[in-house]
Amino acid sequence: MVAWFNNDKIADKISKILSDNKVLPSEWKYGVPHFLMQEPLPVIYNAKNLADGIDHYIELHNIKIPSDKLAFDPYSQDYLLD
Repeated sequence: MVAWFNNDKIADKISKILSDNKVLPSEWKYGVPHFLMQEPLPVIYNAKNLADGIDHYIELHNIKIPSDKLAFDPYSQDYLLD
């Protein structure tokens, strides 16, 4: 049996985690994915689908992300403050 969840509630939870400014951008790009890839395959599949979906909607809505907001160094200590 498949249980359907409210997408808004799930997105809200993820948004809160992403916006709390407690995790470095470099950790989002390098650290968190590294640990997710050690989870069971269904977690990896869902993480990949989420990442692909985010990329799809960034392109669809033509959202330009400034390069200074992206992590390029796994050891960077820079936070996104705005």
